[in-house]
Amino acid sequence: MALYEERIFSRGFALLMLLAVVLLAWSTAAAYYSKAFWVMLTVSILLTLVFVDVIAIRIEIDEREVRIRGFLGLGVRKTVKIENIASFSVSEGWMSCSGAIHFTLPAKGCVVLRQKRGWTVSFTTNHPEEIARILAMLGVPREP
Repeated sequence: MALYEERIFSRGFALLMLLAVVLLAWSTAAAYYSKAFWVMLTVSILLTLVFVDVIAIRIEIDEREVRIRGFLGLGVRKTVKIENIASFSVSEGWMSCSGAIHFTLPAKGCVVLRQKRGWTVSFTTNHPEEIARILAMLGVPREP
């Protein structure tokens, strides 16, 4: 059972991705009579899947791990085991932190997870202090 679940979605970013998909469809239709149509169709389908995957972030925290997924969870995904987290920090503002692996959409705050083994993971959230409370409850130390 999840201790915390959140979905972050940005209408502005989704509209930008929708515009990109429309432009891809238009360029694929323009290539219909050329020899490159099947290549263009394949690239358009793959890029559309990527664009749909990045329009939202799902954050789930349970007793064992922190899971960060994209809308579809195909390519945008990262799981961090609780026992592998050395410490965490919380910042206000969605552009205030970064990690080697960074999941960002406009939100109220940002959380950085420093791992014992592996890269630093950061993600944006609308409820940074609630995530801090849950991670502290699970025994993860907070950086000053």
